[in-house]
Amino acid sequence: MGLVVHPVLRAPAAAAVVLSTMWALMPSPVSKAATVVTAAPAVAAPIVAAAQKADSFQFPLPTWKPHCLGFGSQWRLCDGTVLRRCAATGAVWLHTGVDIRTGIQPVRAAANGVIVGYTVDPVFKGGVLIKHQTAQGVVLTQYWHVWPRAGFGPGKVVTKGQVFADIANMGSRTHLHFAVFRGDYQPNAWRGALPPTACDGFPAFPNRFVNATTFIKAHLAVAPPTPAAAPLHHCRYAPMGG
Repeated sequence: MGLVVHPVLRAPAAAAVVLSTMWALMPSPVSKAATVVTAAPAVAAPIVAAAQKADSFQFPLPTWKPHCLGFGSQWRLCDGTVLRRCAATGAVWLHTGVDIRTGIQPVRAAANGVIVGYTVDPVFKGGVLIKHQTAQGVVLTQYWHVWPRAGFGPGKVVTKGQVFADIANMGSRTHLHFAVFRGDYQPNAWRGALPPTACDGFPAFPNRFVNATTFIKAHLAVAPPTPAAAPLHHCRYAPMGG
């Protein structure tokens, strides 16, 4: 596979990066070249330590209306076209995230964390991974079909609700793919789909992916209790004598 060089992938000189090619998301069983940039471990460690803990999460878009595919759906286009099958069995791969209807608009970080990866796919546009340190361990959030804004590359610390990207224009197929991966960075954390049983060198669904919508709902910030209203005092006035 050839390496696709995208100008926005040039990281600052102070930030070491690792370049590799991989299958990121494929529109058909034929592989597509993709460029991946990840923060090198030696550089990423102190940056991640500087990121605030992820005490709670939020949805990355202001509205959350499902598109064609949900968590565990067969990986197909909205018209039913299969995107990938296992070579030997023909089993259709399963979707690791949730697809959300949207126009082109800002995308916000789901929680405090640090960007640990950015990839460009010829068909599926940009993908971003953000690493979050939670009380239960490391969690990665995956955002596909987005373009990061200037200055938001691997190693950039983000806070919950901070705009870091915009939805990419995919015409009638414009949407956000959002996924949650429990665990630290590994190549499979980029996957938009996985086979129902291990095949072609890939682990079986769900691997470490969880239902993103369910996860976010379970980790929303707890609203502070509403102060109790002060009791009303009814004063009784004695009639004035004449």
